[in-house]
Amino acid sequence: MLKQFPENGLSSEKIHDVLDSYGKYDIKNSRGRLFTYFYDPGIKELDNLQDIFLKFSNRNGMDYHAFPSTLKLENDVIAMMGSLLNGDDRTAGTFTTGGTESIILAVKAARDTFLENHNSLPEVILPVTAHPSFSKAVEYLGMREKRIPVNSEYQADISLMRKAITKSTAMIVGSAPSFPYGIIDPIKELSDIALEYKLWLHVDACVGGMILPFLKRLGKQVPEYDFKLPGVSSISIDLHKYGFTPKGSSVILYRNAVLRRHQIYVNARWPGYPMSNAGIQATKSAGPLAGSWAIMNYLGYRGYTELAGKTLTAYKRITQGIKNIGYEITGKPDATIFAFQDNVNSIFQTGVKMIEKGWYPQIQPSNIKLGLPSTVHLNISPVHVEVTDEFLSSLEDIHTNLSDDSAAGQLAIDSADKTAEYLAHMLEKHPENKTLFFHMLYQLDPGKGEEIFRKMTDRDFHASIG
Repeated sequence: MLKQFPENGLSSEKIHDVLDSYGKYDIKNSRGRLFTYFYDPGIKELDNLQDIFLKFSNRNGMDYHAFPSTLKLENDVIAMMGSLLNGDDRTAGTFTTGGTESIILAVKAARDTFLENHNSLPEVILPVTAHPSFSKAVEYLGMREKRIPVNSEYQADISLMRKAITKSTAMIVGSAPSFPYGIIDPIKELSDIALEYKLWLHVDACVGGMILPFLKRLGKQVPEYDFKLPGVSSISIDLHKYGFTPKGSSVILYRNAVLRRHQIYVNARWPGYPMSNAGIQATKSAGPLAGSWAIMNYLGYRGYTELAGKTLTAYKRITQGIKNIGYEITGKPDATIFAFQDNVNSIFQTGVKMIEKGWYPQIQPSNIKLGLPSTVHLNISPVHVEVTDEFLSSLEDIHTNLSDDSAAGQLAIDSADKTAEYLAHMLEKHPENKTLFFHMLYQLDPGKGEEIFRKMTDRDFHASIG
């Protein structure tokens, strides 16, 4: 029987009890145990700014005429980010819910700009390491993408990117850095290509935009990636990553307002109120916006630089410790996120054992057809400087006690020709066998793996029973 709409309301105490029970198995941060999902600055004083989030949570950012504070807050945030990324007085942008919305808006603006002078199906050219949000944008917007292999340094291959350009190319993409490996694509060379072919170049700095400028201030060598390069048209930056702002905080920046114009939606052709939306959302809480404004102003350039210093210290100690244990850092990361691999044993076992011991990385199966290694991915935050020794001791213990995982790998190979339905059934029957799951993803055709994910998602998001 479906869960019924409640006849009578619950007490506030009961509501807290129920929600606490729902969240019983949610990942808890536990002061540095997370290396994914949450970027922890380790500053308790920031908790005091949560009241600002609540103060603005019911102010509707859709209509800034009714709530002019939301317009002022957004313009302030865009101006601050524009100055941070070497924009100028012409820089334009929008506060969004996250990197995916920022990317979808940029792709739409590029698509519509392209269609002003072309009538072919617009294409996006990007390296295989670019975030799936671009694929999502292409699917939503009725476009086509060309995913290009990366070079031996795990960067966008400039020669292959250039060769892929056709009269239908509407956008080329580079990452600063790529999420899987923390490596910055050769944005300078992509900028030159964009100018030569008069193409839209988008730089995905969702993970790097709020730490790379401060790493540079600390003296770290960081390749150019922002509006200092004349071929860069737009940049996406997540504030809720290394900006440490509330979840649901990102910006999309454009070199100028002309490039942004196709992002804006306007409708005065219906009998209701005239509508204009800068982003995908119409009604939206101003809570994340106000929270972001508050934290950015609280920390300032100096505060962010100090946090970047702690992050860099933790990054250096952890990466060196990982290498000493016997793992290999994948490529040469440019920021403070990275991946590592095991060239002897199954990296899946390492990742799963880390989770079992209370450390939460991201396991990246890759796929055998990509020719890229399976890895474990870590986002380093300032708080990790406090737990470095504990983490490395735990990881060394895991590495010392790894068992033979070849049977799971063989099963994955033997099962590669089975249907997605069979594999989904196996996963339902043995959900505890995470290493088997990752082996399957690695060995299978990506399309079959995606079909499994689709079925699992469709099953999981179902009306509550009882």
